[in-house]
Amino acid sequence: MKVIGFICFLALSTAAEPAFLDYNLNWIFPQQLGGMDYEKAEAYGNLDLGYSVFYGKETAFKAVVSVYNMGHSNLPDGHQSEPVNIVSESVEGLLKLDQKKERISGLKKRGTTVVPKQGAVQFASTVFQYKEAQTNGVQKIRAVYVTCLKNNFIKVQFTFDRLEGKKAQTMATKMIDQLIQLTKEEADEQTLLLASCAAFLHDPLGHGGRTAAGYFLPRVQTMDNLNVYTHLFAWPNNYLKPKNVKFLIAAYFAGMLPVVVPEQLEEGGEFEAFIAMLNTYELLRSQEQIDKISKLDEWVKNPDKQALFDQLLIED
Repeated sequence: MKVIGFICFLALSTAAEPAFLDYNLNWIFPQQLGGMDYEKAEAYGNLDLGYSVFYGKETAFKAVVSVYNMGHSNLPDGHQSEPVNIVSESVEGLLKLDQKKERISGLKKRGTTVVPKQGAVQFASTVFQYKEAQTNGVQKIRAVYVTCLKNNFIKVQFTFDRLEGKKAQTMATKMIDQLIQLTKEEADEQTLLLASCAAFLHDPLGHGGRTAAGYFLPRVQTMDNLNVYTHLFAWPNNYLKPKNVKFLIAAYFAGMLPVVVPEQLEEGGEFEAFIAMLNTYELLRSQEQIDKISKLDEWVKNPDKQALFDQLLIED
């Protein structure tokens, strides 16, 4: 890695696909699933409990994709097994508990099926209907999909307003198709690296961003073709490095790597790195996660970032 006395950042579009990565299974969860936007990812502090990825659209549609194994070491692939039945029954049990606690009412089990009807990966699906207390009795549908793959349960809970059923059917079909596709496309190392950069910039403060940074930052240390302009780390004189400065450093490289890695460039990506750092600084400031840095505040407000960057390059 070349340290040159100046530093930068990239503004990756929010349309960039990756949002969360499972590095054990090499799965890349997209920013949109079934037309719903990625909201967050959560891990549960125990590998057996796995993680969940949350998606939503307006207030009517919510989906939670959970991947875990509960300590099992030899789960059979597919939707037809006793472990899958137990997981499906546990969802019904939790809904009954919610009804007992008066969080919901009028719980009905509307039926079971297999989705899709054919294919190497299929889900056992159960559909429930109930009224939700916190929304003044709005009728809700919860479609639950469960299967096993690569010694993990994949459980999807798709909840929507009953009146939106027609739209939800289309969304559910697309959602399951996307999930099946991502389980088939095991990403190679370069794809994971670039997807990690995009995932970090999309959700730097969340679990998805932190795990992504944990993947690409150690690999940055082995790259000799990255220009690090240290004088763009504009900490004031006698000013301690601000809290969460690690997010700015990660954003710098998350902006640079998508430029230099695909074409194996010997240098480049400095401007993209600069923009990524500024965007991440703005986000951190908006959520009060970093102290004010006057220089960065000035740079963020500059309407011509390219001209600003060119000027900063020649300043010492």
